[in-house]
Amino acid sequence: MHNKFTVVARVRPGQQGALVAMLKDNHYVFPGADTDDFGFQDMPELHFASLCLYDDPTDGWSLLFEHNVDGEIGDHLRQLIATAEARDGGAFLLGLYRLCEGFEDGTLHQLHGYMFKRVHRPAAGFISAVNMSREQILLDAAVYEVVDRTLGEAGVPLDGAAAQQAVLAALDADAETQERWHSLRDPGVEMDFAGKAKAVASLLGHGIGFLGLALINLIPERTARMDQARPDPDLRRSLEIGEDLVPTNHMLSVVHLHTDAGRQMAKRMSFGILRQLVALIFNKSFLGEINTIHFAHWAFANDKRRLIFVSNYDGSWRSYLDDFTLKASNGLNLAWAHSTGFPKTWAMLWGGASMGPEFIDFARRSMYPTLVWYNAYPTLSVTNIARNRALRAALKEARKGSTTTAWLELV
Repeated sequence: MHNKFTVVARVRPGQQGALVAMLKDNHYVFPGADTDDFGFQDMPELHFASLCLYDDPTDGWSLLFEHNVDGEIGDHLRQLIATAEARDGGAFLLGLYRLCEGFEDGTLHQLHGYMFKRVHRPAAGFISAVNMSREQILLDAAVYEVVDRTLGEAGVPLDGAAAQQAVLAALDADAETQERWHSLRDPGVEMDFAGKAKAVASLLGHGIGFLGLALINLIPERTARMDQARPDPDLRRSLEIGEDLVPTNHMLSVVHLHTDAGRQMAKRMSFGILRQLVALIFNKSFLGEINTIHFAHWAFANDKRRLIFVSNYDGSWRSYLDDFTLKASNGLNLAWAHSTGFPKTWAMLWGGASMGPEFIDFARRSMYPTLVWYNAYPTLSVTNIARNRALRAALKEARKGSTTTAWLELV
């Protein structure tokens, strides 16, 4: 089971600079990185993590800590704290949160409760590697490497059956795969009948509510101001410094929401639709035609006045946004239609994100620089992960006696 969530803690007035200074050496963390004050590399359940600061006119600055993990939220936070304690007695993590409101004199024992109380669960989100643990993703990658190396070695016959025999022998002999490659449980992605029925009923209920609220909100929607300002050059430069370090990137956006009751209710219906569409349809690696998203989610914050969006995706930021404007603009409108300054929509579905340049400027204006980003598998794209999963599944069947060699097409 996966969990996507953010911990949002208000920063003590004037302490945002001190937070930035503490985090500056951890900007990009990956397996094998020299600097990792959080111990991310020691957490086997962690896929992606990030820390950012964002400003709110009412609440001031907040520290946002994103987590994408295997297992329960509480268990991961306990692992985070235990890792911190093992590394430096918890000094770094405590120093970070003692710069936040309500934890000035907090102890490591109190930190779990402090963070858990500030967890913001997704209003909607997407995971490409559905039900795949980090362990399985890395094991599948090792299987692919063994297969690729074995088929590339001189002297391996080109005959399909002989190649299959050589590959199976190599997997059983390799120190990294051996028994694990065929024994690790591969959970399926299909919902049972009861789950599907519940999701369909929820989708219909939210859809009916959405239609009524779309009519109620049509005039406020059409008369809302659209911000056509270009992104600030300094903001753009600060964002670009942290982009394209590896083929995968990270994005954080925090937008202001209209707070009248009609549009708040409409937003609840919109995200209800998005949640059930992901559960029913977009649950097999790709979000429709978009094959670049690892983990992404939206979450409400600051008494539902702000909407946070965090995403870990393959490719450049511009290509990522272009994909959405061309292939999934209706979904973006459902999520962002009642954000202040958003390009004008009709009934929260049409227009909006399909107005490419205007939407891209809106998205860039809403972003905050990522201060820390952890990526557990920086060399693997979404398509790599899906291919590796299919390859290992096919080879497991071959090990059971299947004579088909169609798996060769995956290498």
